Amino acid sequence: MGDNAKAAVYCFLVGCLAALAIISSTYSAIQTHKSPTVAELQEFDNNNDVLLVKKQQKIITKSRESAVQVISASPEQHVAMQSGTYITFLGRYFVLTTNHGIIGNCELTKIYISHTDEIVDCGRFIELNAEVDYALIEIHELETRKAIRLPADMPRKHKHWKESFAIMNRLFYTGYPNSTGPLTISGEAAGYSDGDFLYAISYAWSGSSGAGVFSQQGYYIGYVLAVDVGEGVIGHPTALENVVLIVPAFRINWEAALGLPPLEEVPEAEDTAN
Repeated sequence: MGDNAKAAVYCFLVGCLAALAIISSTYSAIQTHKSPTVAELQEFDNNNDVLLVKKQQKIITKSRESAVQVISASPEQHVAMQSGTYITFLGRYFVLTTNHGIIGNCELTKIYISHTDEIVDCGRFIELNAEVDYALIEIHELETRKAIRLPADMPRKHKHWKESFAIMNRLFYTGYPNSTGPLTISGEAAGYSDGDFLYAISYAWSGSSGAGVFSQQGYYIGYVLAVDVGEGVIGHPTALENVVLIVPAFRINWEAALGLPPLEEVPEAEDTAN
């Protein structure tokens, strides 16, 4: 074998060894680099810090920390599950959700905290409003949730409401569409109806109802009511899951909680709703 051939074989063998070393090193790095746990991925501060400004990161955290799931059962053993928002005002604690998902009395209504797999009893119904479609439920303080503070976390001035509802203003909510989640979803304000509903281009499905909606200005501005419904190709109603109806928070009668005795003085699971 000539010197040139020997040199070629030598270079080939050196190249192969170098390639094997690189592959082995890469494989070793992959093996030693652990993937994140489910708990780590679900942490409240695990929010995108590249595409979102700092203020929006705080809004998403606020949305996620106050989200709960509401489970209501009927005497006939039907079960409805929807989203809700944990709220505090007057030094007391409440969950705001939709009325159409409450199908049983207070005793048969529970608040579920998915991160801790915790089930909390309903304290009492403050108001079940069928016309506007909301339910205000009083509960005891939750150690594992961070409540939205009212009125501090709501728009206080006319211009703040107007800014929050401005067309293409960005919105966020955390809920349980199709009983999956909690999922945090964004969208944009698209219009306002004569019936006092905000339309948003976003996503929702059964189970999203009751989820608290936040504007990119950081305010709690309302709750998810439903998806819009249109006519399908053969005339049947079709859900438009990307057109979401939102009820403004100023339509809620927060004063219904005034003048009531502390929850500790109320018999267990008493219904005081109108």
